[in-house]
Amino acid sequence: MLFFRIPPTAPGPLYRSVAEQLLAAVGDGRLKSGEALPGEHALCEQLGVSRITVRRALDDLVQRGVLERRRGVGTFVSERNRSAWRVQLTGVLEDVLTPSDHEIVAEVTGEPPADVLRLARLPAGTRLKVYEAVNRVGGVPLVHISYYFPPAVARHLSAKALAARTLVVHTVERALGCRVEFAEQVVEAMVASKPIAQALGIAPGTAVLRAIRAYYDTTGRLIEILEAAYHPDNYRYTATLYPRARLDPA
Repeated sequence: MLFFRIPPTAPGPLYRSVAEQLLAAVGDGRLKSGEALPGEHALCEQLGVSRITVRRALDDLVQRGVLERRRGVGTFVSERNRSAWRVQLTGVLEDVLTPSDHEIVAEVTGEPPADVLRLARLPAGTRLKVYEAVNRVGGVPLVHISYYFPPAVARHLSAKALAARTLVVHTVERALGCRVEFAEQVVEAMVASKPIAQALGIAPGTAVLRAIRAYYDTTGRLIEILEAAYHPDNYRYTATLYPRARLDPA
């Protein structure tokens, strides 16, 4: 049996929150490729929402190719494009790197690339603890990640803790007893180096999407930097965007 929970303060339309719960279940293996979903009545009971809300969530995921309907049979996890991991942006600070098969492949101390240091406003020559990881879904590599931590943060962490099926930044929050207040991010194109290409199963020099993100807690302390390189074929990022509230002139 699947268990879902809708956060009481979830942003956006309720059906979007239901869709994200189902999408997460596909990502973490609770719902497998080709598997039938529970019936609409069962989903309504588990989620505590109306049938109309459930139906809109299912329609959304069918349109996005995550689910498919079989006439007279039910709704199933799509077997098509099963290597494409779809992430929904809801307008709040949500990490797009939900772990599924999260393997830590290296643990070193070293100086991050210059642009990583610039984003975090750290001086050249700064050395940080680095954990390299690969995140996979169904054995398919989606993203190569380098996690950078200041020494005062790193001493509370371990490779085993970071390999858990939870967002790394949440692991950091629990280890430090703090809360993320905000993050700064840069997204750009880059060519894959040999180590990244090998981890993702692509040719060196292949164009990939790169994201650098620096997380800060409520005191403004830097607690994590993330550098991610996304597989160009196996990763898809979708977003629903909402307009800012209109500001009327005073």
